[in-house]
Amino acid sequence: MESPAPATRVFIDKQTPEAFRALNTLASAVRAAGAAAGLDRKLIELINLRVSQINGCAYCLDVHHRAAIAAGATERELAVLYAWDRTELYTQQERAALALAELTTTLPDEATMDREYARAGEHLSDDQISAILWVATTIGAFNRVSILSKHPVRPRKEQPKMTEATPESKVVRNDEKNRYEVFYGGELAGFSEYEERDDETVFIHTEVDGAFSGKGLGSVLAKNAVEDVIARGRVIRALCPFIKAYLEKHPQYDEHVVGKGITR
Repeated sequence: MESPAPATRVFIDKQTPEAFRALNTLASAVRAAGAAAGLDRKLIELINLRVSQINGCAYCLDVHHRAAIAAGATERELAVLYAWDRTELYTQQERAALALAELTTTLPDEATMDREYARAGEHLSDDQISAILWVATTIGAFNRVSILSKHPVRPRKEQPKMTEATPESKVVRNDEKNRYEVFYGGELAGFSEYEERDDETVFIHTEVDGAFSGKGLGSVLAKNAVEDVIARGRVIRALCPFIKAYLEKHPQYDEHVVGKGITR
């Protein structure tokens, strides 16, 4: 007897986009609340990952692993995150936040909740506790959207040579000139200009000197610029055709991009 063909899942984010837009608006508000409460992006991403581990969301784990690295988390911290309470790698604040994230996800008995709330209050302010609970609640909603839609995690295509910065290349953010700059062999090879508008980083123009063509520096520049914006808890608006084309080829950043995961 043949097994029935697997049912095609409805991508509920695409099928009911107005609801998904509302969820992304909530996520933006939660990120802003976390930043206002003094929670750094690394801690937010650790929460996103731990909740996604508990819920078993492969898509969110894939996205937020990269975001956590961009925010400054080490591979060692991420490798043992599943057993965070059995290590000494995390600060007291991080441990309190992770305990609250698990609390939000599993909803244990009242005595356990009261105990963890009391512990959290020793290391976190009320604003921080509230923001952490909202972060865990929000990523839990995204987990369910992705799991129920069966969002795929496909093998990555081989990237063009030198998409990562190497000893010969380096990308820096020049706040004075409002641009990201890529250097090769110590020489300025290109830049991507941006404007900061509220919580948005708006990319307006990118160029790479023709003398450095064929080295993949445009991709190095775009990747590092995009991931720095995400690590700073901001959202991306791409008016620059080059950055826009890069984002089209890298949908893993969609949830941070106005016009894709974020609608305004």
